[in-house]
Amino acid sequence: MESEPISSGSSTGRMPRLFIWASRPRALWALAALTLISGAAMLPAMSTMADHGASLIAFESAGSVARSQEILAGWGDPGKTAAWWQLALDTPFLVGYGLFAAGACAAVARRAAKVGKPRLGRLATLLAWCGPGAAAADLLQNVSLTLVLSGQVAQPWPRIAAICGPVTTILMVLALVFALAGAIATREARTVETPRTAGPDG
Repeated sequence: MESEPISSGSSTGRMPRLFIWASRPRALWALAALTLISGAAMLPAMSTMADHGASLIAFESAGSVARSQEILAGWGDPGKTAAWWQLALDTPFLVGYGLFAAGACAAVARRAAKVGKPRLGRLATLLAWCGPGAAAADLLQNVSLTLVLSGQVAQPWPRIAAICGPVTTILMVLALVFALAGAIATREARTVETPRTAGPDG
């Protein structure tokens, strides 16, 4: 993956070009829309799964072979079909939120470079990887759940799926909380450092 400096002379290191692209306002809006649309599209499937005995979260966090088999038996064909749909729609969902988080942190890095906050910029460059990391953990969970749905209800797949859920959540919360706090910090710095235009009285 190609990378480029956040800005010329910046001490924030190098950022993948994809993250730079995702940090642009239009890209952030597009990624947010992709995340929301694909997330909303999953709701009917998730409702069907819950109506047939077990929620999506229960399936993801089952952890054991016995519990996974119990959920699959309770779902029957309607619940399993809904689970397949949910897994398919989760792919654009995880791409959307993973790149959105990366772009939000990259935007903080760019703003930090402009206002002279190199430490904040370096941290933003590092934490930008939390978004793709969360998406990768979610994808691994989906692969594990796909194998379970396919009839391979054996370890380590239920356990991997159960572990990946909290990892995904922690990484996303870390990235988004930092991006919000970083945006506020750089906005305040910009306000302080922007010189006032002299009025007619000097």
